[in-house]
Amino acid sequence: MSYQTEVVVIGAGAAGFGAALTCVDAGKKVILLEKGDKVGGAGLFGAQGLFAVESCQQKADGSSFTVKDAYSELMNYTHYRSDPTITKAILEKSAETINWLGQHGLKTELVNNTQEVHQDHPKVYHQYIDKFAAFDYMVNYFKNSGGRLLTKTTASKLINEKGIISGVEIRRNQQTDIIKCQAVIVADGGYIGNSEMVKANLGIDSSNLYSMGERKATGDGIRMLAEIGADVKHLGTFENHAASVVSFQNPKWHNATIFTLTNLPFLWINREGSRFVNEAICYDFALWGNITYTMGGYYYFIIDQNTVDYLKNQTLNWTDSFERTFKSLQNQPVTHKVGPFPRIESDLNEAVEQHVAWKDNGLKGLATKLNIPYHILKANLDGYNQIVKTNEDTQFYKPAKYLQFPVSQGPFYAVRANSTSLGTIGGVKTNSKMQVLTANLKSISGAYVAGNNATGMYDTSYPTLEGISCSFAWNSGRIAGESAVQQLINL
Repeated sequence: MSYQTEVVVIGAGAAGFGAALTCVDAGKKVILLEKGDKVGGAGLFGAQGLFAVESCQQKADGSSFTVKDAYSELMNYTHYRSDPTITKAILEKSAETINWLGQHGLKTELVNNTQEVHQDHPKVYHQYIDKFAAFDYMVNYFKNSGGRLLTKTTASKLINEKGIISGVEIRRNQQTDIIKCQAVIVADGGYIGNSEMVKANLGIDSSNLYSMGERKATGDGIRMLAEIGADVKHLGTFENHAASVVSFQNPKWHNATIFTLTNLPFLWINREGSRFVNEAICYDFALWGNITYTMGGYYYFIIDQNTVDYLKNQTLNWTDSFERTFKSLQNQPVTHKVGPFPRIESDLNEAVEQHVAWKDNGLKGLATKLNIPYHILKANLDGYNQIVKTNEDTQFYKPAKYLQFPVSQGPFYAVRANSTSLGTIGGVKTNSKMQVLTANLKSISGAYVAGNNATGMYDTSYPTLEGISCSFAWNSGRIAGESAVQQLINL
C-alpha cells in the first residue's frame, strides 16, 4: 500500500504534535506516525508543564524576567557550548507557544518554581491543566483539520533521492508500505529506550543508570537520519535528574520511607568511601543528577541507629526535595517537614532484602559489605562527625541546618542511590530552523528534527531552568513545522 502526503511527522509526543498541528494549521497534508498505541510520549506521561519567558501569564504576575535574562542564564550555564541561535529561537517562541497551546486545548497556569532552590528565581514553570483531556482534544483537532494519525506504525527508512527527501518507509500491520512526501519531521524522542545505544554513548557503566524515560524512544529516527548523512556525533548527553533507589531484582519495588530519605541531605559517600559534595545539592534536581553521574552513577547515603530512632518518633524540619513538586500538582501548601517514620526499621530491612541497602553493627562490617576500605570509610565518618560537632562544614559548605546527625552509633545503614535519567537530550545536528545538518553543516532538503532527537540546546547536561526540555520539545516541533511549511510554499 502506498500513501501520499506533503509532510510526515514521526513521533506523536510534544515535539511531534507541535510540528503536526503547525502544519495542518497552515493547510498542509500531514501524516503523523506513532509506533505505540497511545500518543503523548514523555510530553504527556512524563512532563507536568513547560518553561516559558515573557508569557502573558508572567506579565500579569508582574515578572520582569526577559528573553535576554533567560538567554544569558542558559548560555552561561552551557559555557557557550550550546548553539546560541537555537537557544534564542526557542526562548523567543516560548511565550507565544503558551498561547498557542491554549488555543489547541492545552491550558497552563503559571506556578511557583517546583524545586526548593529555585524559589528566588523568577517564575518560569507553566503547569499543565488537565493534560490528558488536552491531548485527546489535540488528536481530534488534528484529524478534523485533515491530518491522518497512524498508530502502531514504525518508520523504518527515509527515502532520499539525490539529497532530497521524497518518502518514508513504514512497517504497519506486519507489512512494509511507503509514504510519499516532500518533507519529514523526525520527533520520536531520542534513544533512551535502546540499551545498546545508551551503553555506547553513556559516560558511566550503563548498569548504574536508572531510566525514567520513554521506552518507545529507541533511536529509530536518529538511525534513519544517520543513514542519509546527518551528523550524529553529539549523542552522549543525558537528562540527568536526581537519584533513585532502585531494586534491579524487582524494578517495580517502591518504599515511601526510603524514597523520602533519599531526598534529604544526610551524609553521602562515593564508592571509595569518601564524602564528595554538599548533600543539599539534592534540592536542585539537575545538579543532583549531574553529581551522581560524575561519581560513576551511584553513591550511598549513610545513617546510624540514633538517626533512625529520631526519625521513628519525631518530625524533622527538613524539606523532602520532591515535596514542592508533588504539592504543586495537588495545589497544596508545602509543609517543609518529614516524618515521623514509625516503620523506618522494617523499611530499611526491606531495602536490605532488595539489595539496595546494607546494614551492620560496626563500621568495619559495613565497609566489608560495601567493598570499601575500612580506614577510608572511618576517616570520612570521623571527619563528618567533627563537622557536625562544630556545626560548620568547611569541607563542602553544607548549610548548618543540615548538620544535625552524626554517624557514630551502630547499627549503621548504607542505602545506594543510582544515577537517573529522564531521557537522552543529545541528538542530530540541526540549526535554528530545525533543519537536519550533515557533518559539514549542510542541510538535507526536506529533513527536519525536533525534541530529544535534536542537539544544540544543551552542553553536557540538563540546564536548571525548570521545564526547559519540554519547552524545547514543543517549540522545536513548532519551528520544524513552520520550516517545513515554508519549504512547501517555496517549491
